[in-house]
Amino acid sequence: MAGTARRTGWALAAFLVLVTPDGFAQQVPEQTNAERLQPAAAVTIYGNPAVEAETGATTAVSESAPATQDDGEWIGPWGERRSLGAAVGEVVAINILVWSFNEYIRGADFTQVSPRSWWENISGGFTYDDNHFTTNMFAHPYHGSLYHSAGRANGFNYWESLGFSLFGSAMWECCGETHPPAWNDWIATGVGGAAVGESLYRISGTVLDNTATGSERTWREIGAFALNPVRGFNRLVSGRSGRVMPNPEEPEDRIPNVLSNRLIAGVRVIGEGESLSDSSEAHGLFQVEFKFGDEFASQRRKPFDIFDFGLQLNFGDKKTLGRHSIRGNLFTTDLKKSENTQHVFAVEQEFQYMNNNAFEFGGQMLDASLHSRFGLSKDWSIRTQLDAIFMILGAVNSEWAFLANDIPNRERFREYDFGPGVGGRIGAHLSRKGRQVFSAFYWYQWLDTQNGSNLNGSDAYHIVQLIGLRGMVPIGSKFGVGADAYLFLRDSHFELFDNTSQRVPQLRFYGTWDVALDGGGRR
Repeated sequence: MAGTARRTGWALAAFLVLVTPDGFAQQVPEQTNAERLQPAAAVTIYGNPAVEAETGATTAVSESAPATQDDGEWIGPWGERRSLGAAVGEVVAINILVWSFNEYIRGADFTQVSPRSWWENISGGFTYDDNHFTTNMFAHPYHGSLYHSAGRANGFNYWESLGFSLFGSAMWECCGETHPPAWNDWIATGVGGAAVGESLYRISGTVLDNTATGSERTWREIGAFALNPVRGFNRLVSGRSGRVMPNPEEPEDRIPNVLSNRLIAGVRVIGEGESLSDSSEAHGLFQVEFKFGDEFASQRRKPFDIFDFGLQLNFGDKKTLGRHSIRGNLFTTDLKKSENTQHVFAVEQEFQYMNNNAFEFGGQMLDASLHSRFGLSKDWSIRTQLDAIFMILGAVNSEWAFLANDIPNRERFREYDFGPGVGGRIGAHLSRKGRQVFSAFYWYQWLDTQNGSNLNGSDAYHIVQLIGLRGMVPIGSKFGVGADAYLFLRDSHFELFDNTSQRVPQLRFYGTWDVALDGGGRR
Protein backbone atom coordinates (compact mmCIF):
# COMPACT_ATOMS: atom_id res chain seq x y z
CA MET A 1 0.00 0.00 0.00
CA ALA A 2 2.91 2.35 0.68
CA GLY A 3 4.13 1.72 -2.85
CA THR A 4 0.66 2.41 -4.25
CA ALA A 5 0.37 5.71 -2.39
CA ARG A 6 3.85 6.75 -3.48
CA ARG A 7 3.23 5.89 -7.14
CA THR A 8 -0.14 7.67 -7.09
CA GLY A 9 1.40 10.78 -5.57
CA TRP A 10 4.21 10.85 -8.11
CA ALA A 11 1.79 10.33 -11.00
CA LEU A 12 -0.47 13.18 -9.91
CA ALA A 13 2.44 15.53 -9.33
CA ALA A 14 4.08 14.62 -12.64
CA PHE A 15 0.97 15.13 -14.72
CA LEU A 16 0.12 18.43 -13.06
CA VAL A 17 3.58 19.58 -14.16
CA LEU A 18 3.65 18.03 -17.62
CA VAL A 19 0.20 19.03 -18.80
CA THR A 20 0.79 22.73 -18.14
CA PRO A 21 1.28 24.50 -21.48
CA ASP A 22 4.44 26.40 -22.20
CA GLY A 23 4.40 29.99 -21.06
CA PHE A 24 3.09 31.71 -17.99
CA ALA A 25 0.37 34.15 -17.11
CA GLN A 26 1.06 37.45 -18.77
CA GLN A 27 1.44 40.61 -16.73
CA VAL A 28 -1.67 42.76 -16.66
CA PRO A 29 -1.68 46.55 -16.33
CA GLU A 30 -1.84 47.78 -12.78
CA GLN A 31 -5.40 48.53 -11.73
CA THR A 32 -7.09 50.54 -9.07
CA ASN A 33 -9.01 48.69 -6.38
CA ALA A 34 -12.26 49.79 -8.01
CA GLU A 35 -11.17 48.32 -11.32
CA ARG A 36 -10.13 45.07 -9.62
CA LEU A 37 -13.60 44.50 -8.26
CA GLN A 38 -15.48 45.20 -11.49
CA PRO A 39 -16.28 42.48 -14.07
CA ALA A 40 -14.20 42.66 -17.20
CA ALA A 41 -15.72 43.29 -20.60
CA ALA A 42 -16.94 40.25 -22.49
CA VAL A 43 -14.39 38.56 -24.71
CA THR A 44 -14.43 35.52 -26.93
CA ILE A 45 -14.15 32.46 -24.71
CA TYR A 46 -11.51 30.87 -26.93
CA GLY A 47 -9.26 33.90 -26.53
CA ASN A 48 -6.26 33.98 -24.23
CA PRO A 49 -6.53 36.93 -21.80
CA ALA A 50 -4.08 37.32 -18.95
CA VAL A 51 -5.79 36.86 -15.62
CA GLU A 52 -4.32 36.82 -12.12
CA ALA A 53 -6.20 35.57 -9.11
CA GLU A 54 -5.63 38.55 -6.87
CA THR A 55 -6.54 41.20 -9.45
CA GLY A 56 -10.12 40.01 -9.47
CA ALA A 57 -10.30 40.39 -13.24
CA THR A 58 -12.97 38.18 -14.76
CA THR A 59 -14.07 37.13 -18.18
CA ALA A 60 -17.73 37.33 -19.08
CA VAL A 61 -19.00 34.08 -20.51
CA SER A 62 -21.89 33.05 -22.66
CA GLU A 63 -25.14 32.27 -20.87
CA SER A 64 -25.90 29.45 -23.29
CA ALA A 65 -26.82 26.13 -21.74
CA PRO A 66 -23.91 23.76 -21.07
CA ALA A 67 -25.81 20.81 -22.49
CA THR A 68 -28.01 20.17 -25.52
CA GLN A 69 -30.73 17.78 -26.58
CA ASP A 70 -30.02 15.42 -29.46
CA ASP A 71 -33.22 13.56 -30.51
CA GLY A 72 -34.39 13.75 -26.91
CA GLU A 73 -31.07 12.56 -25.48
CA TRP A 74 -29.09 14.70 -23.04
CA ILE A 75 -25.65 15.70 -24.37
CA GLY A 76 -23.15 17.13 -21.89
CA PRO A 77 -20.62 19.92 -22.47
CA TRP A 78 -17.92 17.42 -23.46
CA GLY A 79 -20.23 15.50 -25.81
CA GLU A 80 -20.99 12.76 -23.29
CA ARG A 81 -24.39 11.08 -23.43
CA ARG A 82 -26.27 10.65 -20.17
CA SER A 83 -26.70 6.95 -19.39
CA LEU A 84 -27.80 5.51 -16.06
CA GLY A 85 -27.22 1.94 -17.24
CA ALA A 86 -23.64 2.66 -18.31
CA ALA A 87 -22.84 4.46 -15.04
CA VAL A 88 -24.24 1.67 -12.85
CA GLY A 89 -22.56 -0.93 -15.02
CA GLU A 90 -19.20 0.77 -14.63
CA VAL A 91 -19.59 0.98 -10.85
CA VAL A 92 -20.29 -2.77 -10.74
CA ALA A 93 -17.39 -3.44 -13.14
CA ILE A 94 -15.01 -1.40 -10.94
CA ASN A 95 -15.91 -3.52 -7.92
CA ILE A 96 -15.46 -6.74 -9.91
CA LEU A 97 -12.04 -5.58 -11.14
CA VAL A 98 -10.89 -4.57 -7.66
CA TRP A 99 -12.17 -7.86 -6.23
CA SER A 100 -10.41 -9.83 -8.98
CA PHE A 101 -7.14 -8.00 -8.36
CA ASN A 102 -7.31 -8.76 -4.62
CA GLU A 103 -8.34 -12.39 -5.20
CA TYR A 104 -6.11 -13.48 -8.06
CA ILE A 105 -3.09 -11.17 -7.92
CA ARG A 106 -2.74 -10.17 -4.27
CA GLY A 107 -4.09 -13.44 -2.91
CA ALA A 108 -5.98 -11.57 -0.20
CA ASP A 109 -7.71 -13.46 2.61
CA PHE A 110 -10.89 -11.36 2.57
CA THR A 111 -12.19 -12.02 -0.94
CA GLN A 112 -13.78 -15.46 -0.46
CA VAL A 113 -17.25 -13.95 -0.75
CA SER A 114 -20.53 -15.82 -1.16
CA PRO A 115 -24.25 -15.22 -0.60
CA ARG A 116 -23.66 -16.33 3.00
CA SER A 117 -20.96 -13.67 3.56
CA TRP A 118 -23.19 -11.07 1.90
CA TRP A 119 -26.03 -11.88 4.29
CA GLU A 120 -23.72 -11.87 7.32
CA ASN A 121 -22.43 -8.42 6.35
CA ILE A 122 -25.92 -7.05 5.78
CA SER A 123 -27.40 -8.53 8.95
CA GLY A 124 -24.38 -7.74 11.12
CA GLY A 125 -24.44 -4.02 10.44
CA PHE A 126 -21.62 -1.49 10.32
CA THR A 127 -18.59 -1.31 12.60
CA TYR A 128 -15.09 0.20 12.26
CA ASP A 129 -11.96 -1.46 10.91
CA ASP A 130 -8.27 -1.50 11.80
CA ASN A 131 -6.61 -0.83 8.42
CA HIS A 132 -3.53 1.34 8.11
CA PHE A 133 -4.10 5.09 8.14
CA THR A 134 -2.98 5.34 4.49
CA THR A 135 -5.48 2.67 3.46
CA ASN A 136 -8.45 4.20 5.25
CA MET A 137 -7.77 7.90 4.70
CA PHE A 138 -6.13 7.92 1.25
CA ALA A 139 -6.65 4.69 -0.68
CA HIS A 140 -10.38 4.45 0.06
CA PRO A 141 -11.15 7.99 -1.18
CA TYR A 142 -9.24 7.26 -4.38
CA HIS A 143 -11.19 4.04 -4.79
CA GLY A 144 -14.38 6.06 -4.35
CA SER A 145 -13.22 8.57 -6.96
CA LEU A 146 -13.61 5.82 -9.58
CA TYR A 147 -17.31 5.45 -8.69
CA HIS A 148 -17.82 9.20 -8.79
CA SER A 149 -16.05 9.42 -12.14
CA ALA A 150 -18.35 6.74 -13.54
CA GLY A 151 -21.23 9.12 -12.91
CA ARG A 152 -19.46 12.21 -14.24
CA ALA A 153 -18.18 10.45 -17.37
CA ASN A 154 -21.72 9.31 -18.18
CA GLY A 155 -23.33 12.74 -18.06
CA PHE A 156 -24.32 13.10 -14.39
CA ASN A 157 -23.58 16.18 -12.27
CA TYR A 158 -21.69 16.37 -9.00
CA TRP A 159 -24.65 15.61 -6.71
CA GLU A 160 -25.85 12.69 -8.79
CA SER A 161 -22.32 11.31 -9.01
CA LEU A 162 -22.01 11.55 -5.22
CA GLY A 163 -24.84 9.01 -5.17
CA PHE A 164 -22.79 6.67 -7.35
CA SER A 165 -19.78 6.87 -5.01
CA LEU A 166 -21.98 6.14 -1.98
CA PHE A 167 -23.71 3.29 -3.82
CA GLY A 168 -20.44 1.78 -5.06
CA SER A 169 -18.93 1.89 -1.58
CA ALA A 170 -22.03 0.32 0.01
CA MET A 171 -21.95 -2.44 -2.60
CA TRP A 172 -18.31 -3.19 -1.81
CA GLU A 173 -18.87 -3.14 1.95
CA CYS A 174 -21.70 -5.63 1.50
CA CYS A 175 -20.45 -7.93 -1.19
CA GLY A 176 -16.82 -7.25 -2.09
CA GLU A 177 -15.12 -8.66 1.01
CA THR A 178 -15.75 -10.91 3.96
CA HIS A 179 -14.78 -8.20 6.45
CA PRO A 180 -17.81 -6.63 8.16
CA PRO A 181 -18.89 -3.32 6.63
CA ALA A 182 -17.17 -0.32 8.22
CA TRP A 183 -18.55 3.17 8.76
CA ASN A 184 -15.14 4.69 8.19
CA ASP A 185 -14.79 2.95 4.81
CA TRP A 186 -18.25 3.98 3.59
CA ILE A 187 -17.75 7.64 4.52
CA ALA A 188 -14.15 7.88 3.28
CA THR A 189 -14.93 6.07 0.03
CA GLY A 190 -18.31 7.66 -0.62
CA VAL A 191 -17.84 11.25 0.57
CA GLY A 192 -14.08 11.45 0.14
CA GLY A 193 -14.40 9.75 -3.23
CA ALA A 194 -16.66 12.56 -4.41
CA ALA A 195 -14.07 15.21 -3.48
CA VAL A 196 -11.20 13.33 -5.10
CA GLY A 197 -13.24 12.26 -8.12
CA GLU A 198 -14.67 15.70 -8.87
CA SER A 199 -11.30 17.45 -8.55
CA LEU A 200 -9.59 14.91 -10.83
CA TYR A 201 -12.47 15.16 -13.32
CA ARG A 202 -11.97 18.94 -13.46
CA ILE A 203 -8.17 18.71 -13.63
CA SER A 204 -8.34 16.16 -16.44
CA GLY A 205 -10.61 18.59 -18.28
CA THR A 206 -7.86 21.21 -18.30
CA VAL A 207 -5.69 18.72 -20.18
CA LEU A 208 -8.25 17.75 -22.82
CA ASP A 209 -8.74 19.69 -26.05
CA ASN A 210 -11.42 18.42 -28.44
CA THR A 211 -10.03 20.60 -31.23
CA ALA A 212 -6.49 19.21 -31.06
CA THR A 213 -5.21 16.69 -33.60
CA GLY A 214 -2.15 14.53 -34.20
CA SER A 215 0.40 13.82 -31.50
CA GLU A 216 -0.82 16.71 -29.35
CA ARG A 217 -4.27 15.14 -29.19
CA THR A 218 -2.77 11.74 -28.36
CA TRP A 219 -0.70 13.05 -25.48
CA ARG A 220 -3.57 15.09 -24.11
CA GLU A 221 -5.82 12.03 -24.09
CA ILE A 222 -3.10 9.94 -22.42
CA GLY A 223 -2.56 12.60 -19.75
CA ALA A 224 -6.28 12.90 -19.04
CA PHE A 225 -6.60 9.10 -18.92
CA ALA A 226 -3.82 8.90 -16.31
CA LEU A 227 -5.53 11.52 -14.15
CA ASN A 228 -9.02 10.06 -14.54
CA PRO A 229 -9.00 6.49 -15.95
CA VAL A 230 -12.79 6.07 -15.97
CA ARG A 231 -13.28 9.25 -17.97
CA GLY A 232 -10.45 8.29 -20.31
CA PHE A 233 -11.96 4.83 -20.85
CA ASN A 234 -15.36 6.33 -21.69
CA ARG A 235 -13.85 8.76 -24.17
CA LEU A 236 -11.91 5.92 -25.79
CA VAL A 237 -14.80 3.46 -26.21
CA SER A 238 -17.23 6.18 -27.35
CA GLY A 239 -14.81 7.46 -29.98
CA ARG A 240 -14.69 10.95 -28.46
CA SER A 241 -10.98 10.60 -27.70
CA GLY A 242 -10.17 11.05 -31.39
CA ARG A 243 -13.16 13.02 -32.65
CA VAL A 244 -12.60 16.69 -33.52
CA MET A 245 -15.46 18.71 -32.08
CA PRO A 246 -16.03 21.94 -30.12
CA ASN A 247 -14.75 22.35 -26.59
CA PRO A 248 -17.24 23.20 -23.82
CA GLU A 249 -18.63 26.71 -24.14
CA GLU A 250 -18.37 27.68 -20.48
CA PRO A 251 -14.84 28.19 -19.10
CA GLU A 252 -15.65 26.42 -15.83
CA ASP A 253 -16.20 23.19 -17.75
CA ARG A 254 -12.63 23.30 -19.04
CA ILE A 255 -10.29 26.16 -18.14
CA PRO A 256 -11.75 28.75 -15.75
CA ASN A 257 -10.85 32.41 -15.66
CA VAL A 258 -8.41 31.77 -12.81
CA LEU A 259 -6.25 28.67 -12.98
CA SER A 260 -2.82 28.37 -11.42
CA ASN A 261 -0.33 25.74 -10.41
CA ARG A 262 2.48 26.40 -7.93
CA LEU A 263 5.32 23.90 -7.64
CA ILE A 264 7.39 23.87 -4.46
CA ALA A 265 10.69 22.05 -3.87
CA GLY A 266 12.91 22.29 -0.82
CA VAL A 267 13.74 20.78 2.57
CA ARG A 268 11.77 20.22 5.75
CA VAL A 269 12.68 19.56 9.36
CA ILE A 270 9.95 18.12 11.56
CA GLY A 271 10.26 17.57 15.28
CA GLU A 272 9.39 14.29 16.89
CA GLY A 273 9.18 15.75 20.37
CA GLU A 274 8.82 19.12 22.05
CA SER A 275 11.15 21.03 19.72
CA LEU A 276 13.04 20.83 16.45
CA SER A 277 16.18 19.97 18.42
CA ASP A 278 14.70 16.51 18.88
CA SER A 279 15.07 15.95 15.15
CA SER A 280 18.45 16.61 13.57
CA GLU A 281 17.61 15.41 10.07
CA ALA A 282 16.43 17.47 7.11
CA HIS A 283 14.65 15.77 4.21
CA GLY A 284 13.49 16.88 0.81
CA LEU A 285 9.94 17.80 -0.13
CA PHE A 286 8.00 18.42 -3.31
CA GLN A 287 4.58 20.03 -3.32
CA VAL A 288 1.87 20.96 -5.81
CA GLU A 289 -0.65 23.72 -5.07
CA PHE A 290 -3.30 23.74 -7.81
CA LYS A 291 -6.10 26.32 -7.82
CA PHE A 292 -9.15 26.02 -10.08
CA GLY A 293 -11.39 29.08 -10.19
CA ASP A 294 -11.57 31.88 -7.65
CA GLU A 295 -14.10 32.82 -4.97
CA PHE A 296 -14.15 36.46 -6.07
CA ALA A 297 -13.66 36.20 -9.83
CA SER A 298 -15.61 33.13 -10.96
CA GLN A 299 -18.87 33.83 -12.77
CA ARG A 300 -20.41 30.36 -12.49
CA ARG A 301 -20.55 28.69 -9.08
CA LYS A 302 -21.70 25.14 -9.43
CA PRO A 303 -20.12 22.52 -7.11
CA PHE A 304 -16.33 22.48 -7.56
CA ASP A 305 -16.31 25.36 -10.04
CA ILE A 306 -13.87 26.63 -7.41
CA PHE A 307 -11.47 24.30 -5.63
CA ASP A 308 -7.94 23.95 -4.26
CA PHE A 309 -5.93 20.75 -4.71
CA GLY A 310 -2.73 20.26 -2.72
CA LEU A 311 -0.31 17.34 -2.66
CA GLN A 312 2.98 17.08 -0.74
CA LEU A 313 5.66 14.40 -1.09
CA ASN A 314 7.97 13.95 1.90
CA PHE A 315 11.25 12.16 1.24
CA GLY A 316 12.87 10.20 4.05
CA ASP A 317 9.60 9.95 6.01
CA LYS A 318 7.57 6.81 6.78
CA LYS A 319 5.29 7.63 3.82
CA THR A 320 6.36 9.53 0.73
CA LEU A 321 2.87 10.97 0.39
CA GLY A 322 2.81 13.18 3.46
CA ARG A 323 -0.16 15.42 2.83
CA HIS A 324 -3.09 15.67 0.45
CA SER A 325 -5.86 18.24 0.67
CA ILE A 326 -8.89 19.11 -1.48
CA ARG A 327 -11.35 21.90 -0.80
CA GLY A 328 -14.19 22.66 -3.21
CA ASN A 329 -17.26 24.87 -3.16
CA LEU A 330 -20.75 23.36 -3.04
CA PHE A 331 -22.69 26.62 -2.70
CA THR A 332 -21.34 30.16 -3.17
CA THR A 333 -22.98 33.58 -3.02
CA ASP A 334 -21.82 37.21 -2.86
CA LEU A 335 -22.56 39.11 0.35
CA LYS A 336 -20.96 42.45 -0.49
CA LYS A 337 -19.11 43.91 -3.45
CA SER A 338 -17.86 47.51 -3.25
CA GLU A 339 -14.94 49.52 -4.50
CA ASN A 340 -12.38 48.16 -2.05
CA THR A 341 -14.13 45.27 -0.31
CA GLN A 342 -15.74 41.99 -1.29
CA HIS A 343 -17.33 39.31 0.91
CA VAL A 344 -18.38 35.85 -0.29
CA PHE A 345 -20.15 33.11 1.68
CA ALA A 346 -19.59 29.49 0.69
CA VAL A 347 -20.43 25.99 1.82
CA GLU A 348 -17.47 23.81 0.96
CA GLN A 349 -16.46 20.18 1.01
CA GLU A 350 -13.00 19.40 2.36
CA PHE A 351 -10.77 16.33 2.33
CA GLN A 352 -7.60 16.27 4.46
CA TYR A 353 -4.86 13.66 4.77
CA MET A 354 -1.72 14.29 6.88
CA ASN A 355 0.65 11.43 7.59
CA ASN A 356 4.26 11.65 8.76
CA ASN A 357 6.64 10.19 11.32
CA ALA A 358 5.22 12.37 14.09
CA PHE A 359 1.43 12.41 13.67
CA GLU A 360 -1.60 11.31 11.63
CA PHE A 361 -4.64 13.49 11.08
CA GLY A 362 -7.36 13.82 8.47
CA GLY A 363 -10.97 13.29 7.52
CA GLN A 364 -14.01 14.38 5.54
CA MET A 365 -15.42 17.81 6.36
CA LEU A 366 -18.06 20.40 5.49
CA ASP A 367 -17.16 24.06 5.95
CA ALA A 368 -19.29 27.19 6.23
CA SER A 369 -16.86 29.85 5.06
CA LEU A 370 -16.70 33.64 4.85
CA HIS A 371 -14.15 34.80 2.27
CA SER A 372 -13.21 38.50 2.28
CA ARG A 373 -10.93 40.62 0.13
CA PHE A 374 -9.74 44.10 1.01
CA GLY A 375 -7.87 46.44 -1.31
CA LEU A 376 -5.22 48.20 0.78
CA SER A 377 -3.64 50.24 -2.02
CA LYS A 378 -2.98 50.05 -5.73
CA ASP A 379 -0.49 47.21 -5.22
CA TRP A 380 -1.44 45.61 -1.94
CA SER A 381 -4.45 43.53 -0.97
CA ILE A 382 -5.37 41.10 1.79
CA ARG A 383 -7.68 38.10 1.80
CA THR A 384 -9.17 36.61 4.93
CA GLN A 385 -11.07 33.40 5.51
CA LEU A 386 -13.21 32.37 8.46
CA ASP A 387 -14.47 28.77 8.60
CA ALA A 388 -16.90 26.88 10.79
CA ILE A 389 -16.00 23.21 10.35
CA PHE A 390 -18.11 20.10 10.78
CA MET A 391 -15.97 16.96 10.69
CA ILE A 392 -18.19 14.19 9.31
CA LEU A 393 -15.62 11.59 10.33
CA GLY A 394 -12.03 12.31 11.26
CA ALA A 395 -9.04 10.36 12.51
CA VAL A 396 -6.10 11.32 14.71
CA ASN A 397 -3.27 9.34 16.26
CA SER A 398 -3.87 8.24 19.83
CA GLU A 399 -1.76 6.36 22.36
CA TRP A 400 -4.76 4.30 23.51
CA ALA A 401 -6.40 3.59 20.15
CA PHE A 402 -5.23 -0.03 20.14
CA LEU A 403 -7.74 -0.78 22.91
CA ALA A 404 -10.73 -0.57 20.56
CA ASN A 405 -12.75 -3.67 21.36
CA ASP A 406 -15.44 -3.82 18.66
CA ILE A 407 -13.27 -4.60 15.64
CA PRO A 408 -14.07 -8.17 14.54
CA ASN A 409 -11.30 -10.29 13.02
CA ARG A 410 -8.66 -7.78 14.06
CA GLU A 411 -5.57 -7.88 11.81
CA ARG A 412 -3.47 -5.23 13.56
CA PHE A 413 -3.52 -2.77 16.45
CA ARG A 414 -4.77 0.52 15.08
CA GLU A 415 -2.85 3.61 16.22
CA TYR A 416 -5.56 6.24 15.61
CA ASP A 417 -9.09 7.06 16.81
CA PHE A 418 -12.19 7.70 14.68
CA GLY A 419 -14.85 10.29 15.42
CA PRO A 420 -16.87 13.28 14.23
CA GLY A 421 -16.32 16.78 15.54
CA VAL A 422 -16.60 20.52 15.15
CA GLY A 423 -14.01 23.22 14.79
CA GLY A 424 -13.04 26.58 13.38
CA ARG A 425 -10.28 28.09 11.29
CA ILE A 426 -9.11 31.58 10.42
CA GLY A 427 -6.56 32.57 7.81
CA ALA A 428 -5.14 35.67 6.14
CA HIS A 429 -3.09 36.16 2.97
CA LEU A 430 -1.22 39.36 2.10
CA SER A 431 -0.43 39.91 -1.59
CA ARG A 432 1.52 42.45 -3.61
CA LYS A 433 0.59 42.86 -7.28
CA GLY A 434 -1.33 39.61 -7.17
CA ARG A 435 1.48 37.53 -5.65
CA GLN A 436 1.27 36.19 -2.11
CA VAL A 437 4.04 37.38 0.21
CA PHE A 438 2.75 36.40 3.66
CA SER A 439 0.05 34.16 5.09
CA ALA A 440 -1.02 32.82 8.46
CA PHE A 441 -3.70 30.45 9.74
CA TYR A 442 -5.01 28.88 12.93
CA TRP A 443 -7.17 25.74 13.00
CA TYR A 444 -8.94 24.39 16.11
CA GLN A 445 -10.61 20.97 15.82
CA TRP A 446 -12.49 18.97 18.47
CA LEU A 447 -13.01 15.26 17.77
CA ASP A 448 -15.35 13.04 19.76
CA THR A 449 -13.96 9.51 19.80
CA GLN A 450 -16.49 6.99 18.52
CA ASN A 451 -14.11 4.10 18.02
CA GLY A 452 -10.67 3.65 19.54
CA SER A 453 -9.79 4.84 23.00
CA ASN A 454 -13.41 5.02 24.22
CA LEU A 455 -13.09 1.49 25.59
CA ASN A 456 -16.39 0.13 26.96
CA GLY A 457 -18.15 3.36 26.01
CA SER A 458 -15.99 5.64 28.17
CA ASP A 459 -15.61 9.29 27.23
CA ALA A 460 -12.65 10.26 25.08
CA TYR A 461 -12.03 13.27 22.91
CA HIS A 462 -9.17 15.04 21.17
CA ILE A 463 -8.40 18.71 20.66
CA VAL A 464 -6.18 19.28 17.63
CA GLN A 465 -4.66 22.65 16.81
CA LEU A 466 -2.70 23.59 13.71
CA ILE A 467 -0.84 26.90 13.40
CA GLY A 468 1.02 28.02 10.30
CA LEU A 469 3.05 31.00 9.06
CA ARG A 470 4.39 31.47 5.54
CA GLY A 471 6.64 34.13 4.06
CA MET A 472 7.52 34.32 0.37
CA VAL A 473 9.79 36.55 -1.72
CA PRO A 474 8.94 36.68 -5.45
CA ILE A 475 11.84 36.53 -7.89
CA GLY A 476 10.78 37.78 -11.28
CA SER A 477 7.33 36.94 -12.61
CA LYS A 478 7.26 33.21 -11.89
CA PHE A 479 9.89 32.18 -9.34
CA GLY A 480 10.31 32.78 -5.63
CA VAL A 481 11.72 31.55 -2.35
CA GLY A 482 9.83 30.92 0.84
CA ALA A 483 9.82 29.56 4.36
CA ASP A 484 7.07 28.03 6.48
CA ALA A 485 6.72 27.39 10.19
CA TYR A 486 4.03 24.95 11.36
CA LEU A 487 2.97 23.68 14.75
CA PHE A 488 0.74 20.64 15.41
CA LEU A 489 -0.78 20.37 18.90
CA ARG A 490 -2.90 17.50 20.23
CA ASP A 491 -4.49 17.28 23.67
CA SER A 492 -6.26 13.96 24.25
CA HIS A 493 -8.62 13.40 27.17
CA PHE A 494 -9.72 9.98 28.43
CA GLU A 495 -12.08 8.88 31.16
CA LEU A 496 -10.29 5.62 31.98
CA PHE A 497 -6.70 6.39 30.98
CA ASP A 498 -4.07 9.04 31.44
CA ASN A 499 -4.50 12.16 29.34
CA THR A 500 -1.83 12.71 26.72
CA SER A 501 -0.54 15.60 24.65
CA GLN A 502 1.69 16.08 21.63
CA ARG A 503 3.60 19.05 20.22
CA VAL A 504 5.16 18.80 16.75
CA PRO A 505 6.96 21.79 15.20
CA GLN A 506 8.03 21.90 11.56
CA LEU A 507 10.14 24.20 9.38
CA ARG A 508 10.29 24.24 5.58
CA PHE A 509 12.59 26.14 3.21
CA TYR A 510 11.95 26.00 -0.51
CA GLY A 511 11.87 27.54 -3.94
CA THR A 512 8.67 28.09 -5.90
CA TRP A 513 7.71 28.05 -9.56
CA ASP A 514 4.35 29.56 -10.46
CA VAL A 515 3.13 27.74 -13.54
CA ALA A 516 -0.04 29.58 -14.52
CA LEU A 517 -2.61 28.68 -17.13
CA ASP A 518 -4.35 31.61 -18.78
CA GLY A 519 -8.06 31.85 -18.12
CA GLY A 520 -10.94 32.01 -20.53
CA GLY A 521 -9.99 29.06 -22.69
CA ARG A 522 -6.92 28.08 -24.67
CA ARG A 523 -6.18 28.55 -28.36
